[in-house]
Parts: sequence; C-alpha cells; structure tokens
Amino acid sequence: MAYLALGLFGFVAVVALIYAHARSRKLLAKDWQSLVTSIEPMHMRGLEMVALDHLEPQKNQLRLEPDEIWGLVGGKEGLRRMEHNADLMIALAAYVRNWNYDQAIIVAERIRHDSVQLKRAVRRIRWNAHMRRGQIRIPFYVHQAAAAYYLMTKRLLSLYETNQYLLYPVLAEAL
Repeated sequence: MAYLALGLFGFVAVVALIYAHARSRKLLAKDWQSLVTSIEPMHMRGLEMVALDHLEPQKNQLRLEPDEIWGLVGGKEGLRRMEHNADLMIALAAYVRNWNYDQAIIVAERIRHDSVQLKRAVRRIRWNAHMRRGQIRIPFYVHQAAAAYYLMTKRLLSLYETNQYLLYPVLAEAL
C-alpha cells in the first residue's frame, strides 16, 4: 500500500513538473508586447499599502484591519490577478537577457523566488478559506502575497529602467 501511495505521489509530481515546464516554455515563446498586454491591472496603491505595512513595520503595527487588507488587494480576484501576473513578470525579466544577460538572470531568479512565496501564500489562503479554518491566519498570508507581488513589480521595473528605458514607460503603465 505504501508503494502505491509513493508511486501515485511520484506520478503526480512528474505530471506537475511537465505541466509547469510546458507553461513556462509557452510564456518564454511570447513576444514582449503580448506579455505586457497580458498583464491584468491591479490596484497598486492599495497593494502597496498592504505590502509596506508588512515590509516596513511602524510603531502602530495594527494599522490595517483584516477586512481592509482584503479590500485593498482586491479580494479573491486580486489574488488571482497577482498569480497570473507573477508568471508574466518572470517571463518579462527573462526577456531582458537580450540586453543584459547577467543582470536579467539574477533578477528573474529573484522574481521567481518572490513568485513562489506569493503562490504559497495564495494556496494557504485558499486552503484555509475552503476548510473554513484559520481565519486569523488569512490576513498574514495576504500580507505575504502582497509583499511578494510588490517586490516583484519593483524588481522588474528597476530592471527595465536600468536596461531598457524605452520600454520602461509602457511596462510601468501596464503594471
């Protein structure tokens, strides 16, 4: 029985890896313009407030209430958009390799790492909401997701500002 469970787990892991690889190859095959136009708009001011509340703690660390945090990131739709845009930002960072290979690879890896944190936080939010437990934890996960997304956008915009200042305004407007 243990071998069956282990085999099933291995099969699911291999299928997930193949799916992720195919999806990333598909994104990398897109041109720059189609990547940018695929970005779904976010309410960046609200997201920035939540992210900075997490990244730069002040004396009064209970400034934002859970309902307020949820509204500022856009609720379930905002989380879905963050996940969608995260993959696009990795591809956009990798696209810079045409101009500055070394910096693009490093920044793309940092963005990928932030994306993993964002997706982990979103999975935890969904799991806790689905199981109707851990309601006290959800705002912490929303903070983590917002902070990861905020860092991703800042890293990507800085990369473009440094390496491709002609494309920077279009990207900044899309994000």
